[in-house]
Amino acid sequence: MKAKKSQAIVTPPQSITGGCLGARQSNVIAVCMMVLAALTGPLQAGTVYIPNGSFESQVAPPMYPYVTTLIDSWQKAPKPAWFNEAAFGLYWDQTAGLFQNTPPGYPNHIDNADGNQGLYLLVFPEVALFQDNNSIDWNHTTPTHAFDAQFEVGKSYQLTIGAIGGGGGMTNGVTLELSLYYRDAANNKVVVGSTVITNTSAIFSNMTHFIDFQVRVPAVKASDAWAGKNIGVQLLSTASLALMGGYWDLDNVRLTQTIEIPNGSFESPATDFVNTHVDSWQKTPKPDGYVEGGGFYWDQLAGIFVNQPPSDPTHIDNCDGKQALWVFAIPQVGLFQDYNSTDWANSSPLHAFNPQFVVGRSYDLTVGVIGGLGGMSNGLTLEISLYYRDGAGHMVTVAATSITNTPAAFSSASHLVDFGVHVPAVKAGDAWAGKNIGVQLLSTVRPDLAGGYWDVDNVRLSETREPVLQNMARTNGQFQFKLRSEPGLKFEILAATDVTLPSSNWTSLGTFTNVSGANFFNDATTNLNRRFYGARQLK
Repeated sequence: MKAKKSQAIVTPPQSITGGCLGARQSNVIAVCMMVLAALTGPLQAGTVYIPNGSFESQVAPPMYPYVTTLIDSWQKAPKPAWFNEAAFGLYWDQTAGLFQNTPPGYPNHIDNADGNQGLYLLVFPEVALFQDNNSIDWNHTTPTHAFDAQFEVGKSYQLTIGAIGGGGGMTNGVTLELSLYYRDAANNKVVVGSTVITNTSAIFSNMTHFIDFQVRVPAVKASDAWAGKNIGVQLLSTASLALMGGYWDLDNVRLTQTIEIPNGSFESPATDFVNTHVDSWQKTPKPDGYVEGGGFYWDQLAGIFVNQPPSDPTHIDNCDGKQALWVFAIPQVGLFQDYNSTDWANSSPLHAFNPQFVVGRSYDLTVGVIGGLGGMSNGLTLEISLYYRDGAGHMVTVAATSITNTPAAFSSASHLVDFGVHVPAVKAGDAWAGKNIGVQLLSTVRPDLAGGYWDVDNVRLSETREPVLQNMARTNGQFQFKLRSEPGLKFEILAATDVTLPSSNWTSLGTFTNVSGANFFNDATTNLNRRFYGARQLK
């Protein structure tokens, strides 16, 4: 029988979207795969998968000494020439390994361990573990390329690691370096950002609780040497020979990626009181109808101010940093930022904010706002939006949220309330696909309600990979596909022979956690004429 051609289902029922793949193998008429659009549970934007980041593999033995020196996915530093294994009474390979956390109730049980195991690093100079796209581990002599994240232009990165110092009689002053790196053309590791942890009894007063430490890399620029290079993570003992002894416990290595909005927290330029200059943001032009002789120049209608001390009744209790933005509730007062925007100090585009709307990704803008200030009337509106510029340079709104001042929405004049704008997964046919992202804050008050001002702070933009089924293949009568999503999300795989059935009538083929962000699923059922597949995100 001749197989049906591939076809797109344009308006499928039950909120299912996807396509149909024809296959002329055995008696299969067509094999179709779907993604259920009605997903449940929050998406975890910006999580970057680090293989074995929780050190759960290999499994340490449940008997003395409860440790293993075999660590999957991580490469150990080579033994330095100065390390005499006979003199120290231990092999270099034993200076780092995995241990099992003791059960609750034991005096040395770590109360916030992620999973059942952690990592120990003995305090000798140059003891280290690292991981990148070309690293190996104890079980591989060639790279597995499992960790393939890259430094993307316009994205900032934060590495977070749980650590406990002071173990085994460690001396105060011993240091451990956490870093993000890339490899240069000669394959040398080049550190992009690092944090040094110093052991003190004040920092590590609790030997059974991990403390988080971070390494942050600001937004990557196209001119940065690491732009587009593979990311590397390293944990390195930087103790001196004079301070050798003891061990670090480490766990839960996490890497997140966010879109950085330059001056999104309005900390620049710094001010002791107020400043009408706002770095990185362009102000909207003065409309013809605004008369500056009324007491305020147009440029004074938006600016930054310093948050007052906690003892002051006007103190904003959740201000991000030390400063925030004011926007007068007058029509068309606003600020915006995109790839071609300018600011008060630069008449030419800065090109500092350069992320684009990527096909298959969704976007969320979040802004902290306080309304009702300065005698503002109820019903006043402020619009926050994401936009792109068309071929003529005009700003075209992709999505917007209108914030309305009411006593219910703003019950406190000293606490910022978060509002969001959501752009669903970008499709290849969208006019904004591949275009630079723009962010705008705009007073949309009617002229008859003008008066008062808004406080605004902490403008954030996140990008999320939408779940998708891809790489369809049929081998030996069995069907396989890959599910791509943000790492760490849990899914239920569903199947049906009739796509018109409600999702509640589809058959569950099982659940799994998409740890890496790219997980293969194999359907062992064979010799079906037609089958549709779906993936439902679980909480």
